[in-house]
Amino acid sequence: MKSTLRTVPLDVLVLDGNNANKGTKRGREMLGKSLESYGAGRSVVVDRKNRVIAGNKTVEAARAAGMRSITVVETDGSSLVAVQRGDLDLRKDKKARELAIADNRVGEIDLEWSPEVLASLDVDIKEF
Repeated sequence: MKSTLRTVPLDVLVLDGNNANKGTKRGREMLGKSLESYGAGRSVVVDRKNRVIAGNKTVEAARAAGMRSITVVETDGSSLVAVQRGDLDLRKDKKARELAIADNRVGEIDLEWSPEVLASLDVDIKEF
């Protein structure tokens, strides 16, 4: 499949009401601070109807940080999608290394599973 690229308003995305990650207050604060300090550094995943599959907290934080648009790369999942930051050089820019650490740390801190939501989903989580 040939990938297509378009920019749309961030408001067209629909958050997942059954997101099993409740997140944490500290994680949300860290995510907001990271977006404000370093900008966007990773993609989110949406379905064909613009419903967020992965990245609900990131979309919420981006909206809160005042971001108004999202660049959508349409693909069928057979190829990775990279976000290339032309303003950063990992070997020269301290900000690039800080973004890498912030990205990993936010993912670690902003995870709190909802047992109720997990139980309600029709998925086999033993695989994960």
